Amino acid sequence: MAWLVTILNVLVILFAVYLFLTAPNILRRKMTFRPLTDYDFAHRGLYDNERGIPENSLTAFERAVNAGYGIELDVRETRDHQLVVHHDENLERSCGDIRRVCDVPLAELQQLRLFDTDSYIPTLTEVLAIVNAQVPLIVELKTDFRNPVLAKQTYDLLRRYPGIYCVESFDPSAIRWFRKHAPNVVRGQLAFMSELRNLSFVEKLKRIALGYLLVDFIGRPDFIAYGHETDANISFRFVSSVIRPLLAAWTVRDADTSRALREEYDIQIFERFKPAR
Repeated sequence: MAWLVTILNVLVILFAVYLFLTAPNILRRKMTFRPLTDYDFAHRGLYDNERGIPENSLTAFERAVNAGYGIELDVRETRDHQLVVHHDENLERSCGDIRRVCDVPLAELQQLRLFDTDSYIPTLTEVLAIVNAQVPLIVELKTDFRNPVLAKQTYDLLRRYPGIYCVESFDPSAIRWFRKHAPNVVRGQLAFMSELRNLSFVEKLKRIALGYLLVDFIGRPDFIAYGHETDANISFRFVSSVIRPLLAAWTVRDADTSRALREEYDIQIFERFKPAR
């Protein structure tokens, strides 16, 4: 019987470690997030690249405001340490330029045009001015896991913004920065279960840790933003059903999926259609 007790003790310890690793911040009540959960969030603005309304452009953000949707946007740093709103690490898909955003100074970056339109890559300051606190924002920090100062730079701008906003990132160290230095800001951990083939061993470990929410102890996020198409894994199902944190689904692309996710997720980040509530 001693061996059985030993096994049970080991299992209890392992479960306790798992809870420590995966548990988000459960001290805040969901009422804190009411201004966020009242909205659906337009992914990179209410964009349509094929119809000349580029993602993460001032036009896309203005359309989202006029339609009454919240906005999800991406923040990166230029070579001269200015904050701009752009999703990809490099400029090839959006501007036909093979350079990375972080290698181009702002003045030169804003000479480029998004998806062959008249729109340019806006600064975060420009976006905050055009939104002007009319709808809430989800601000994603694009650190690429190698920009430890982006969180502070972003907060230095956001702290003076009068509107409702929260932050999120795939990088748990960015979420940890807000946990330590700006704990009143609602923070979210982005995650999904990705395909592991053709990845290095280190990258596989990183993706597994993110997908199974094993990095939550670093930033103790207030919400989890999960790729809903990959949410069938046992770890996400346990955390979402037992610990029951605030959940944001990304990226929702049709009305049927949106309706199906309403019961499980508190927030939806959408694109390619206009959801009704």
